[in-house]
Amino acid sequence: MGSGEDAIGNQSSISIPRLLDKPDNGVLANSAIKSASAGRTMLRGCASHSCCLCKSNGSGLSGGVMAETIATLAFLSALAMLISSVFTKGKWLPGITVALLLMALIQSPLEGIHQPGGWALLIGASLCSVVQYHIKRGRNRKFFSGFAGGITLVLLLTMYPEEGIKETVNEYSATDGLIVIIESVIVGILLAQLLYNAVYFDKKNSIRVIAIVAILYVFSDIMFVDQIFILVISMCFVGLLPLLEDRITPKLGTGSGRAKSLAISTLLGIILVFSITYALVSGVNRVGSGDGAIAVSLWLTVAVTAIGMGGMLLPLFGFDAHPRPEAWGWRLGLSLSPILISIQTDLAGHLLLGITLAILISVSSPLVIEKGREKAV
Repeated sequence: MGSGEDAIGNQSSISIPRLLDKPDNGVLANSAIKSASAGRTMLRGCASHSCCLCKSNGSGLSGGVMAETIATLAFLSALAMLISSVFTKGKWLPGITVALLLMALIQSPLEGIHQPGGWALLIGASLCSVVQYHIKRGRNRKFFSGFAGGITLVLLLTMYPEEGIKETVNEYSATDGLIVIIESVIVGILLAQLLYNAVYFDKKNSIRVIAIVAILYVFSDIMFVDQIFILVISMCFVGLLPLLEDRITPKLGTGSGRAKSLAISTLLGIILVFSITYALVSGVNRVGSGDGAIAVSLWLTVAVTAIGMGGMLLPLFGFDAHPRPEAWGWRLGLSLSPILISIQTDLAGHLLLGITLAILISVSSPLVIEKGREKAV
């Protein structure tokens, strides 16, 4: 997959490359992580004593190389999960991915659970564990396996350091280690439940999901990590969209002006995404408020629009069960675009507000623009 240095620094090893290093929000391979847009830092790296949960397990050179190799195998297994969504085989791929992710974590320095690479392994393992459970119960294997594989790929690409998880000089308490593990597992389970809600919508489950997200945001520092925040919010779009659509769909009929409604809502959505992204990006020091902000906003808006337009093509491949399938595909593309864009840039989080408004306009526009609607029975 790539090349990196082992614990000594002069041998080649297999590792998963990140497509973009984040100089501002600090995915640090050898130390604790800085928080995301809020500028907060993880407080757990300042504990006054250490324990067996957080000190190196003494595996040294061979353990570091082995961890990177197993992480690469986990990456390939997640890729196989994604590809399996178009085939009939692959029922146990999530379980294999879980085993590889946990093995990579065990082979890494134990303080790795306090680093972004360790979080990626823990979140991916808990996500794939719940997905394997749903698949075993007969749920939609292709959907669960494909989405979980894609999310795990993004986690590894954006959070797992190119040179692998390394030892640091920081010391942590047992309580700190336990809290990090619990938070990471909760995030993984949350992502899995959002996937479940997208297919088997449950209003009570939606309320629980919203409550957990709010609790994590208020009481946990893990939600202030850019990539995790983007993943959770984007998957909230995917998992909670049925809540809005179920309220709107009964009011839609066979009125005229469907194409006009789609075009206007799409155009308004693009304008909103660009305008709000420009306003937010202008506050980033390295971008500024001049031509640089315009160029960055245009680039991000074009990327979002391209992914959304790709979603509009989904009805051509059989995804046409929704009353307005093209509009549904547009919303799905918008929902997933921050996750895909985050692989390339750490500015993807600035898109979330504009995308939220664009989705709301897309859902509600048929009620306003279409004429002569007869309510569906």
